[in-house]
Amino acid sequence: MDDLPDVQLREHPMRTSRSSRRFVFLFAAAAALIAFAPSSQGADPFVAGGRSTRPVTVPRSQVDRALARGADLARALGMPGVSRRAERLDDRFEHRVYDEVVAVDASGREVSVARFDTDGQVVMAVVLGWRRGAGPAIGQDRAAARSAELVQAAGLRVSGRPDVRASTGAGGWSVSWPRVVGGIPVVGDGVRVSLWLDGSFHALARTERPLASVPSQRLSPGEARKAAQSIVVARFRDQASDLRVVASHLAWVAPNDTWAPDRPDAPAETLRLAWVVRFEARGALAERLRVVEYWLDAGSGSLLGGDIAE
Repeated sequence: MDDLPDVQLREHPMRTSRSSRRFVFLFAAAAALIAFAPSSQGADPFVAGGRSTRPVTVPRSQVDRALARGADLARALGMPGVSRRAERLDDRFEHRVYDEVVAVDASGREVSVARFDTDGQVVMAVVLGWRRGAGPAIGQDRAAARSAELVQAAGLRVSGRPDVRASTGAGGWSVSWPRVVGGIPVVGDGVRVSLWLDGSFHALARTERPLASVPSQRLSPGEARKAAQSIVVARFRDQASDLRVVASHLAWVAPNDTWAPDRPDAPAETLRLAWVVRFEARGALAERLRVVEYWLDAGSGSLLGGDIAE
């Protein structure tokens, strides 16, 4: 489905920054879904352009447990495969360790992938390949109900009304339950299910990262906007007047290197409460930029990162 890169569960459709693009792999129906790294890279931080994962040696009993979990999930979600292999991977980009189970068909072709936290909870599941579905197309309400059934079958819990969106590509549905903590959205976290046009299962992803402590004192909305505008003036100089604030809100974000290339290539492991201040470009600047975001620590006002839409 052409709109699958939306998997980041953003509250807004910005998709061009590194932080947005990195979630595409969860639903990519291609061999690039599975990345491996030499074991000698295990202690190194992730570097853009490099492989993010390395295999971890575990006892055979844990491999067998992962294989059993993969088989159970395949039955629950209707994922194909006649045999499976499993290994534990340390993902330096995602700051997590998970068990990956790859299923193959009778000819040895990879047909589905599942990932589990080391405690056995589902992280991701995807059926590889592209299809429109063999049965009649389902509607929005049925897509929401079907996705809720699949989430429950996968042993996950969600609450609230999901965001249901039709695919603009191959057809089908993307149904998500964004994570919200204390009424504040957690950017990139939540549960998402992808269905084909007939409601058959395509993919599922769950993201729930650790959160830092809430600042004892918070910047006001006006203080946050003023701080962001100061950054814009310093960065864009004569063209700063071509950027105007169009929105600002609190959100939990993973600090990134959008505005500081010397930072690590991977987003931070722990999310922090931030003011997200969005600027829209106009005039000459709009020829190369559409929107920019600055993420300011909700307590100190320090720059945590941001996003860019070109």
